[in-house]
Amino acid sequence: MRKILLPLMFISSTAFADTATDLRELVEQNLQHTEDEYVSAVMATMHPDSIAYLPTRQALNQLFPLYDLQYTLLEYHFVGEEGGYAYARVKQRTEKVNGPEFMDNDLEALQVFRQHKGEWKFWSQANLSVQALN
Repeated sequence: MRKILLPLMFISSTAFADTATDLRELVEQNLQHTEDEYVSAVMATMHPDSIAYLPTRQALNQLFPLYDLQYTLLEYHFVGEEGGYAYARVKQRTEKVNGPEFMDNDLEALQVFRQHKGEWKFWSQANLSVQALN
């Protein structure tokens, strides 16, 4: 019995490691596309069936003409994967480069992901804390 369990435990651990890496890459792509103000690329990181999809597109179309912002991923922690969803806790810094008054901040959030056509996409996010920097 032990001979069977050990390989299964290794496969399971490896699968989670791949998911953790895939999610981190997705988070980094999302932040870079947001910083580059590339709406269609940002939206490509989101699951099209998410209830946040259309509000996010609308918010980006309002935000990008007003501000140039810089985004930095400060922390990334893979939480787990279960029931078709995956979870990560992230901390990101948002700083104004140009635009009207803006509160630079560190945002900590729990992000939820769901696969679409075999690729992980953002599904939703729960903001845990926002700390002003200025």
